[in-house]
Amino acid sequence: MRLRAAALSTVVVCAADTPAAATGPGRTPPAVEAALSGHVCFWPEPDEMGPGGGRCYNGTGFAEAAPHVKRHAKSFSNQSQETFYALHFPAGGGCLYRMVHGGDCASYWEWWDKLDGVRSSRPTDCSPGFPPS
Repeated sequence: MRLRAAALSTVVVCAADTPAAATGPGRTPPAVEAALSGHVCFWPEPDEMGPGGGRCYNGTGFAEAAPHVKRHAKSFSNQSQETFYALHFPAGGGCLYRMVHGGDCASYWEWWDKLDGVRSSRPTDCSPGFPPS
């Protein structure tokens, strides 16, 4: 089981590492594509759960977040060795990004209400989100 230290020294155990956590009363199992290597996936609920399953990305360029995870991505898992960039476009204009490093995951993502899209290369027209990546 992989453990990661998150902000404020909170220990995060990602559901992708604990298959038993994916089932149980009232829980929707993650999408099958979540298990594929080379993807970064986002879910609408903590612990890689939620209606509609995970929305995964492994392409090049930009992909808009799916409606069920757009500004509602409460967990993520990067099952690749690549760094992806989660993007946020605030109402006042501009662009912010957060790096999602290969192998990173979050059972409860502090940026959950900001995901608007994902990009495979560092955006030159965006500023780092807080906390800086």
